[in-house]
Amino acid sequence: MFKSPKYDWISMQLIRRGDDSDLAAAGHVDLELVPGESRQSDHEQRAEQHHLKRASRIARSLTVVLTLALLILWPMPMYGSGYVFSKKFFTGWIAVGILWLFCSSICVGLYPLWEGRATSTRTMKAIFLDITGKRKPVTHGRATMAETVETEEREKGTESPLEKGREMGAQ
Repeated sequence: MFKSPKYDWISMQLIRRGDDSDLAAAGHVDLELVPGESRQSDHEQRAEQHHLKRASRIARSLTVVLTLALLILWPMPMYGSGYVFSKKFFTGWIAVGILWLFCSSICVGLYPLWEGRATSTRTMKAIFLDITGKRKPVTHGRATMAETVETEEREKGTESPLEKGREMGAQ
């Protein structure tokens, strides 16, 4: 009734990424220098697909193994044995569980913050400098709109509005 068709992920591969190579060429910007922009060869794409398939097999296997272990192989024998915990054993069991929760909370919650402290500090500093106006915006290799207009006007041989303003300000 609600059976979904088997999806083969080929339609995802057919989606074309936006190509900014013409804009980069016009702006004299190397796409390899822009963060997150690169071109992959066919060999690199095949290697990436191989790694993704291997990772998905590992993830599926671990999901099945952990589900069986944590939901069947560990709790069922404990239930089936009919063992009644003593107060001392139950206290130890709860203490280990709470300790496990604290350790996993540190690993999942605090460790990534510690690992990313340099990036977070740099980001907060950049935000502060931008808010206070103590720094010009970073363009990451791309020209600002004012620089682009100025360059185009210079190439045409006309004086840009920015240059006119600078001359008037200097007088």
